[in-house]
Amino acid sequence: MKTAFVFTVDVESMSGGQPSRDIWGELPGQDGSFGIERIMDLLEAGGARGTFFLNVYEIAKHGEEPIARAARLIHSRGHDLELHTHPRPMYTFYGMSQAPLGEQEAILRKGISLLESWTGKKAIAHRAGAFSANINTLRAVGREGLLADCSLSAGSRVFVPLVHELGVANVMQKVQGVWEIPATCFNQVRVGSWSSRRVLDIEGCSLPEIKRVTRRAIRKGIPSVCILMHSFSLSRSGRPNPRVMHRLEALLAWLSRQKDIEISTVEKISRSLVGKDGPHASEYIPVTGFWLTWCRALRCWNDGWKNLAVAAAGTACLLILTVILVDLGRMLAQFR
Repeated sequence: MKTAFVFTVDVESMSGGQPSRDIWGELPGQDGSFGIERIMDLLEAGGARGTFFLNVYEIAKHGEEPIARAARLIHSRGHDLELHTHPRPMYTFYGMSQAPLGEQEAILRKGISLLESWTGKKAIAHRAGAFSANINTLRAVGREGLLADCSLSAGSRVFVPLVHELGVANVMQKVQGVWEIPATCFNQVRVGSWSSRRVLDIEGCSLPEIKRVTRRAIRKGIPSVCILMHSFSLSRSGRPNPRVMHRLEALLAWLSRQKDIEISTVEKISRSLVGKDGPHASEYIPVTGFWLTWCRALRCWNDGWKNLAVAAAGTACLLILTVILVDLGRMLAQFR
């Protein structure tokens, strides 16, 4: 059985942002766009379709036209259109887990209705904004007729309620009658019981890290690998991000050559699981190791203080090791 590799794209405007920039990727002084259209172009060129989780609640802030247009375009191009919940523009809750069960049901019902009114397609899956879902969210997802939730992300830097309620997992599991399909996580470095964990992300991970996580997941029999993207993944600070575009193209080319991998969507996986009982959650978390972490940090040393710190620390360790080996070599030479 092939492992399903899923490109999941959260389609939303950043806080203080606009759909024109963060969803459509219209950047000042740039020809073309670097949002969802370019992402779909790249996926399709690689023979793939993605799952796009659309935050419909932005219509209360930005108007219906840009959000409805995004929904129609994603659906018309044959990609998987599903529901993303950042409810604050319409409701008083920042995240789903802050709302009681009845309110969560109402939020989902509204989102499902909007997507269906724009495209004629009824959503079957959900991802909570900022991964802010809890067990009540899964109950609400099931009661509103959805098949799957994709809010479990043990590698995120934010607080994820489901991680504390369900545990760390990379394997799909059935909870409250709903399939929970997690965003894949891995450990960059592990020393004893301590580990530095992160989510598999097209922006934050290097291609060698993504490959290693995928191959190790396959080796351990994990049935799906879900990588995280955003509608603004191909741009950075108002400019195109060619590094991420090249990484996505290279990843698609590599996946196309793997005989034990099938690029899939959340919808395909969910429909194939109807009526089935899932495997028990696995706590297996792939480890990429210090070397790949350091190599990534070296390439991106000027992209955030963490990369700079890791690059500097790794370089310092390498220099110290070199000095030790040189001194050891001199000592051995004296005994000859």
